Amino acid sequence: MATDLDAMEDAAAPMIERVIADLMGEMLDRFEAQDVVGLPPDARERVGDALRETYRIATRMGGEPMIDGMKDCFPHLERKQDMDELFDQIIEQFIEQFGAQKVVQIAETTRKQIMRLIREGQREGESIEQIAKTIREAIPEFSRYRSRVIARTETHGSSQYAQLRVAQTSTRPLVKRWSSVEDPRTRDFGEGDAEIDDYNHRTMDGQTVAMEQPFFVNTIFGTREPLMYPGDPAGSAGNVINCRCAMTFRRADRA
Repeated sequence: MATDLDAMEDAAAPMIERVIADLMGEMLDRFEAQDVVGLPPDARERVGDALRETYRIATRMGGEPMIDGMKDCFPHLERKQDMDELFDQIIEQFIEQFGAQKVVQIAETTRKQIMRLIREGQREGESIEQIAKTIREAIPEFSRYRSRVIARTETHGSSQYAQLRVAQTSTRPLVKRWSSVEDPRTRDFGEGDAEIDDYNHRTMDGQTVAMEQPFFVNTIFGTREPLMYPGDPAGSAGNVINCRCAMTFRRADRA
């Protein structure tokens, strides 16, 4: 029932990359023509459309294998129509909870990054044309990298949310279990490599809780942050961005 994060990222990243690259290009067009920097009027709508499609991909790829792997828990989802209706509801619920905030963050970060690059060029005494040329040449690599980070974070969070929401419809009681990736990139307090993170995901591996309860992630400050699932957008950025952990589910009578 583990989700394929790489496959989801590969499916979503090109859409996000196109939107970011287009927005940056149009902002530069305006900068060259008017010496003004601003997002296009429909920027948030375009980001929102890309995110909606991203969530559609992640919800399906996260939820369908779970249903297939635990058919005895989801007899009410045997018909494709019933499954489609549930996924549509999940997407809308996720967007209602987190979508607007995500759209604003992505759009505004794009604007601020263009502003930062322009200011750097101005400090170097470059002309408007020189600044625009330099930034245009950097857009493909920049948008590709940033789209990957966004795609990984957004598909991860929404797929885990989808799994939780599907699990909550189970006709049999379930419990949820945190599964960490065992490699040096996993967040920890220095156990895996030289880098010390503020959150420890390595020690989360195997933590099992009831469906309605959060997982508690240890922080380097001696506190614990609650997450309903790995990648929960309600968590701190350092606890969520680029997280690769996942949930699995077990019947409560077999856990």
